[in-house]
Amino acid sequence: MTFDLLIKNGTVLDGASNQAYKADIGINGNLIRVVGNLRGASAGQIIDASGLFVAPGFIDIQNHSDSYLTLLEIPSMESLVTQGITTILVGHCGTSLAPLSTPEALKSIQKWRSLAGANVNWQTFEEYLGTLKNYPLGVNVTSLVGHATVRRGLLSDQIRAATPEEILIIEKQIADSFEAGAKGVSLGLVYAHEANSSEEELLSVAKMVASNEKMLSVHLRSEGGHVVEALEEVIGLAEKSGCDLKISHFKIRGSQNYGYLDEALSVIDRAYQRGVSVFFDVYPYTTSWTVLYTYLPKWAYEGGKKSILQNIKEPSSRKKIIDHLSRQETNLGSVFIATSETNPGLTGRTLSQIAANQEVTAQEALLNVLEATATHAIVFDRNLSESVMLALLKHPLGVIGTDGAGYDFSFSPTHGLVHPRCFGTMPRFLSLIREKNLMSWPEAIKKITSRPAEKMKLKNRGRLAAGLVADVVVFDPHTVGSRATYENPYQQADGISYVVINGKISFAVREPAQRVTAGQLLLN
Repeated sequence: MTFDLLIKNGTVLDGASNQAYKADIGINGNLIRVVGNLRGASAGQIIDASGLFVAPGFIDIQNHSDSYLTLLEIPSMESLVTQGITTILVGHCGTSLAPLSTPEALKSIQKWRSLAGANVNWQTFEEYLGTLKNYPLGVNVTSLVGHATVRRGLLSDQIRAATPEEILIIEKQIADSFEAGAKGVSLGLVYAHEANSSEEELLSVAKMVASNEKMLSVHLRSEGGHVVEALEEVIGLAEKSGCDLKISHFKIRGSQNYGYLDEALSVIDRAYQRGVSVFFDVYPYTTSWTVLYTYLPKWAYEGGKKSILQNIKEPSSRKKIIDHLSRQETNLGSVFIATSETNPGLTGRTLSQIAANQEVTAQEALLNVLEATATHAIVFDRNLSESVMLALLKHPLGVIGTDGAGYDFSFSPTHGLVHPRCFGTMPRFLSLIREKNLMSWPEAIKKITSRPAEKMKLKNRGRLAAGLVADVVVFDPHTVGSRATYENPYQQADGISYVVINGKISFAVREPAQRVTAGQLLLN
């Protein structure tokens, strides 16, 4: 037998079996033709995987390459390819790059990235996907439609519940996006422009998701002291509508709230046992990467950027905000400014350092930073527990997502200090499997391949079997891990030897400069 590509002598973790086994993989074109003993076969290219694991390409079910605009600016997405990711789902936390019924709709991404220089030449979801087809994508890409994006296009900066007539318009735009190829809808209930969405509006969206057999991905209204209530809210939507529910980047923030873990997981487990289709994604880090304005009390930011700045400047509301921040048990001083496009001099500094320089409290420094950056500041906060993180990684309803974006390996002041999860999520997860014996290797691989593929309804990816698309990762279980740090995230992961996307070798560790952009836009 002759193949275009032959991966031989490896230990196969196929994404379906509970066992690892020795096998060769023969690939022709973009498809796996044979998984078995191919001794004596020839091929145009041969990968000797002796001593290495061979797995399906890793699937990132929670990716923000669109909202950070790197999908358009750095479509090669090397930081994802080199950690073994072959497919990403974007359009999360209420935000997508389409539909853009008015220019206001694009403002939904400005909490993450400045719109300066954004080159957008589409309106509908269909036009957006048509444009992406022409990009040299490093990985396979598919997208949800963002609820906030649709709302912003309709309501502009108004912060209120949608009227019945407006809900019908929202439904029509979502239906058109589904028809074009959107995989579902995302909600970002913590953010200003969705915080006041009515139950009627959210339920209408969830019912549309269910009737079209799509996914509802939700950034909870609270990941801290009200996390249980926030879970009950979205599980209620799923139960009433019958939709498939994914909880985005599930975590419990703040040491005073870690004790809610058991109750929170109990809410999820009981719902699953009742027949609710619910699962969550989690990243293997104890530092969050978040929008600074979400530290304010809800009333202070629910009016959007303009209201935030007004509330910061007005003495009485400013005092109320500072009083609120002072009552929180969060160590605000350790919060680290990762990105500040309008004031890059703040990047890399903690609120404690800024406060000391300004001779104010950390609470006042936070407000000063919001004012100096026109509310556009992204921060790192070491506010997560390792034991909580490990429990979530091990949970049977959990899958692994980066909650990051794709970059190249050159630092850009525009991008600032990005979270190391953009460069090392999957290798770090696999290193934890090795070092902490969290679960078996086959079970770990399922969490980053077949399970997310099943949830995304990718029938021909996520497993290694004859007839499926040849997305493959070859890695060394003894050395796989991440070198990316918060101070220098732009570092290539260890232990990823080869990445094959749609049958083409996209990355080979021995030939790092010879990369092929073989990703595709996935529409079904």
